[in-house]
Amino acid sequence: MGELKLKIPEEFEEKIKEFPEMEEMIVEFIRVKIFEHELKKSRELQRFIFESLSEKSKLTMEDAIELGNKVTEGMREELRERGLL
Repeated sequence: MGELKLKIPEEFEEKIKEFPEMEEMIVEFIRVKIFEHELKKSRELQRFIFESLSEKSKLTMEDAIELGNKVTEGMREELRERGLL
């Protein structure tokens, strides 16, 4: 596992001592931020694909929503497998 070194402002030093699980909290924070980043990239990609397909598509709105839900579930599953969700 990699190592991360942080500089903590002096005013936080005493407060941090109140949280013995601080390392786990920081790792979870990083995990959430990575997930948010992946999800954002995914939404942009999904929107691009949807717009590209919809220009020439005969899909109904209901079909498009169903397809979008399947893509979203697929991305969730991928993030779960990576341990990001």
